[in-house]
Amino acid sequence: MKEKFQTCKTYIPIILATIGFVNGCKIIFGELGKPNGMEAKYPLFLLTISLVAIYLIPLLVLTYYLAKRYNISKQVIGLSWLLGLTSSISFSELGHTAIGYFLLEIVKVSDNFLKDWGAAISGPLAEEIGKGLTVLLVLLICRKMTLKNALVSGVVVGLGFQIMEDITFVFRDMFMNKLDGFETILERVGQAGWAHWVFTLLFAIGLVALLAKNTGMSKAQGVFWIGASFGIHFLFNSPFNTGIFQTVFPILSILLGLFAYRTVEKLSE
Repeated sequence: MKEKFQTCKTYIPIILATIGFVNGCKIIFGELGKPNGMEAKYPLFLLTISLVAIYLIPLLVLTYYLAKRYNISKQVIGLSWLLGLTSSISFSELGHTAIGYFLLEIVKVSDNFLKDWGAAISGPLAEEIGKGLTVLLVLLICRKMTLKNALVSGVVVGLGFQIMEDITFVFRDMFMNKLDGFETILERVGQAGWAHWVFTLLFAIGLVALLAKNTGMSKAQGVFWIGASFGIHFLFNSPFNTGIFQTVFPILSILLGLFAYRTVEKLSE
């Protein structure tokens, strides 16, 4: 029985990661391969999405610094990128579908409620759990269930998710809504410095604190970090994100990220 458990513990994460990778590729290429009769816009689309380099380059430097500082293996980094760009999309889409069904078919919320609060409810739950599951699979496959690995993998997975979400948003604007896409990518780039990579690292360290032993972080702290991930994502997607709060929420997100980093840093000293 113990041998069977160990076998399942080894192969189930690999199977789930493979399913997520394949399904994620199908979702991504399935959508990007439907230009709606506007194939001539692909060069402009590629030029537009290249602007993600504005936030990608500095965040790659940050990732390299953290990986080197914490001696994170190339296996963890590489798998985090691979699954962050694919599996996180797959798992999040599944979550959005489930939550959408619950709200529309079971609770039967009004159209006005869905318009105002739909993204605030579905976004944090579907996306943070989806990205968190992706990080968990990376750590289980690589056998690196530590806070340091969770933090760095969380940054990479969140960044991968951010890139694919930005690309998808621009694609829909250009090929479905018949816009130029530049306004969308500039808006997305402007928000990237405090968005998904922060949300995911918060969730990741909280998840490891809850599931792993002897991390130095209490279960209560783990719950706090997971709650912080849900909470800050909720605030960004909610109707509250207007006026002065469009400045307050980014500052809060950055401070939470720094606090999480310092917490992991102190535990390693």
